[in-house]
Amino acid sequence: MDWTTAWGTVFTGLVVVFIALSLLILLVWGMGKIMESAGNKPKAAPAPKPAPKAPVAPVSPKAAPVVTAGENMDDEVAAAITAALAVILAEEGSGKSYVVRSIRRVRSGSSAWGRAGLAENVRPF
Repeated sequence: MDWTTAWGTVFTGLVVVFIALSLLILLVWGMGKIMESAGNKPKAAPAPKPAPKAPVAPVSPKAAPVVTAGENMDDEVAAAITAALAVILAEEGSGKSYVVRSIRRVRSGSSAWGRAGLAENVRPF
């Protein structure tokens, strides 16, 4: 066995592998830069929000009724939630009309840490 041929083959193989890896790294890096520039296109300036039509009076925390689970909600609470939604949606200026058909409490099945971990793991590159 000729050791010169063996070491030459090993060296050639290592050089080819590292050149191919370097090209793959450059290809992936270039694709990342292309996708990043495509995602960061300048957006048109948003239209200025119209001024609110009527000032909203602040609600004191003592005046807010408390609704527990399984208890029927008063009409006043439903009206307050509907009015708050109407003000928020009017500020968006979409021009659509909305109807509140039901109001129920949303229960989250996971903690804030779990939701943050999920959001981080499914975030696009």
